[in-house]
Amino acid sequence: MDVEGIYRKSGGTSQIQMVKDGFERTPNDFDLSGPDLDIHAITSGLKQYFRRLPMPLITYEVYDKLLDTTNVPDHEKEKRIEAMHRALADLPKVHRDVLEFLTFHLKRVVERESENLMTSMNIAVVFAPTIMRPESLSREMTDTAR
Repeated sequence: MDVEGIYRKSGGTSQIQMVKDGFERTPNDFDLSGPDLDIHAITSGLKQYFRRLPMPLITYEVYDKLLDTTNVPDHEKEKRIEAMHRALADLPKVHRDVLEFLTFHLKRVVERESENLMTSMNIAVVFAPTIMRPESLSREMTDTAR
């Protein structure tokens, strides 16, 4: 977690493939701690996994609900947070569980910001499009302006 640019820098294609192959061959026994594996290949493999899910971690329905929370005025922060909680409660349980685990992990990454230079904003820029997206590509372009 102390590696500069963790999750921001990409790993090498061959190493990313090695990580993916390892999980496909022996998903319960693949060892990520080997000295030959570059951390950026591991993090790139994780991001690719989330991007390639047929249904994003934050589902299309919840994506729309989360986007609607941006309409709550800034001075009503508590209402916005409450609306976000309600939206996330609509995720399937397995999605909520994975999102919770990922969120706690990324919090630990940000806590090491002085070493890895990954601020919460850097993490958000990297992970938001990885774990959530609208159903249509054309809509994605208009939503990014929000």
